[in-house]
Amino acid sequence: MKKIKWGILGCANIARKAVIPGILEADNSELHAVASRSKEKAADFAEEFGAAVYYDDYDKLLADEEIEAVYIPLPNGLHKEWTIKAAEAGKDILCEKPLSGKSKKEAEEMFAAAEKNGVKLMEAFMYRFQPFVIKLKEMVDDGVIGEIKEIKSNFAFDISDRTGDIRLSPELDGGALNDIGCYTVNISRYLMGGMPTKIANFFQKETAEGVDLSGSATLYFEGGAFASLYYSLNSYNEQDLEVVGTEGIIRVPGFFSWLEDNYFLLDKNGEVERIPVETGAQYRLEVEAFARALLYEEEVPLKVEEETYANLEVMDAMRRSAAEEKVVKL
Repeated sequence: MKKIKWGILGCANIARKAVIPGILEADNSELHAVASRSKEKAADFAEEFGAAVYYDDYDKLLADEEIEAVYIPLPNGLHKEWTIKAAEAGKDILCEKPLSGKSKKEAEEMFAAAEKNGVKLMEAFMYRFQPFVIKLKEMVDDGVIGEIKEIKSNFAFDISDRTGDIRLSPELDGGALNDIGCYTVNISRYLMGGMPTKIANFFQKETAEGVDLSGSATLYFEGGAFASLYYSLNSYNEQDLEVVGTEGIIRVPGFFSWLEDNYFLLDKNGEVERIPVETGAQYRLEVEAFARALLYEEEVPLKVEEETYANLEVMDAMRRSAAEEKVVKL
């Protein structure tokens, strides 16, 4: 089988712990090169994962003609620069979420560069390839709990005592909304099957110049459905999801933990049924899906112009709502 040769721009933890192992496990991909601004770190990464080549310069990796696709795990504030450079180098691009940590407008510039240079671009929402997430969507769409009335989505943990963590850096577009709030927005849109029409959001910050450490939002959808979101980098661990319908409730404990033993609790007709669900290797599934699109010249499964733009439009409205302390209409 033909395999896509990958290059990795940066040696972030998400690359080491998740995406590179996913590439190594994928049946249609292989790791060719890694790059870091530290030659020693790049060399260590290459040795650890068996990369054929390593570079101490991102531009050198992009100049490697053997590389067909690049994965960008760099801090949010660097996504635009290196996505555009990768596109100009003719590389297909899988970029970490959020594609832009600033705005939908910035993402539009990135996508325009990809289109201009004839390359594919996809935002790395890996959880969307999880079998249990797809199963949840099928159950909701099949009306197992009737019409959706509310989605309760909580994603929280505490890193507030960490110094030097890029997720706490305003210069690198850190913050709770960009890091984990984007997931709560994404799953709400996915399950609702559409966009909210009104948004109210609040942030908690240490200083006016600092990143959002916590946030809470209400999204209103046509027909009277709501999504209640809580996302935090300074709270006790919580990663639960609950979908409330007119005829029942589906609860997914630890939804955002992506555990190996996931299950649904279906509360219906006065009884609670525990439903075991299949959990997959989400990073491998993401890599394989993206690589298939390249190999067979198909559209990527998570289209920027549909998925990414929609998510960022909601996030832009959430920032505006918090800044202006008002309900924002889309």
